[in-house]
Amino acid sequence: MITYLLSWWIERMIRRMAFPCQAKDGATVSTPVLQTFSRGCTMGLRGYAHDVFQKEAQSIPWHLRAFFHEGHAMGAAGRSACSLSKRNPELTMAFTDYRVMRFVGYGFWNGAAMAYHAPGLPDHDRYWREVPAYAKHRLLMANGLGFSTVLFAGKFDQGIKTRFLAQQDVEWQKALFHGVGRVLWFLYLNNFSALRDLLLEHADIAEPLGIGLGLAIAFTQVTTPDKIRQDIEVFEESDQWNLIRGAGIALQVHASNDPACKMHVERLLTGDLLNWYEAASKASLVAGEGPDWYPRYHELTKHFVGLATVVSE
Repeated sequence: MITYLLSWWIERMIRRMAFPCQAKDGATVSTPVLQTFSRGCTMGLRGYAHDVFQKEAQSIPWHLRAFFHEGHAMGAAGRSACSLSKRNPELTMAFTDYRVMRFVGYGFWNGAAMAYHAPGLPDHDRYWREVPAYAKHRLLMANGLGFSTVLFAGKFDQGIKTRFLAQQDVEWQKALFHGVGRVLWFLYLNNFSALRDLLLEHADIAEPLGIGLGLAIAFTQVTTPDKIRQDIEVFEESDQWNLIRGAGIALQVHASNDPACKMHVERLLTGDLLNWYEAASKASLVAGEGPDWYPRYHELTKHFVGLATVVSE
């Protein structure tokens, strides 16, 4: 019963979300994403059978499918956190596709839980000991947490920034700000003057914010590569480098989700964007499978995307 009430509440909350700081046509990008995410979350909270969930996932346009899986993971996390058994939601997943999106979704639930005083999903090793992938992907939960914390607050203010800067784990802190950068795109979609001002205002964390922002710009507009390039060129040259790194990561993650997504991404990309994608793919591969994958991956994009950018020039 509690999970059905939660799913009703989340659906209602997402339907009523307003983004007054978005500019023209912002809603045409954000609304389909939020609706798809919300539907996935409902299915996760209500515990739909795996085959039913997968069938619906395959019916969704490929470029929105990642948000469906992320929402489903958020819902599965909420269902687990609010149950008596608190069984790890990853143990119910019978596939390895979309794993990056799932771990982001688990963190997304924790941000919502903090905002609305609901039970959270544990992020300590003991809870995840039966999930080998946790060691590699745990920092994605911080990324999701950063996104949802700011989303439910409706703003990125000094209070949230100070709280995140107080984190003792530096890599966790960076991942939080990657998530903040992603959500800034939703809050200020197409409002480039406001986004430029935010990067200037938070110059001390401009690198992780810029990576997250570039990731969101590319991830939400993967079907329109020219728009990705045009949007990045609107920013100051000093910020474009971080945005490019984030865009490469977004394209690589989209392609890694499932074989169909990989085919679509590689058919669409040419020129600079193809170079950024290939560089991020190489960075992910070289980063390996260990617990330092996330920071190594982000650090390696500096090198590989940098080389790709020099070659393209």
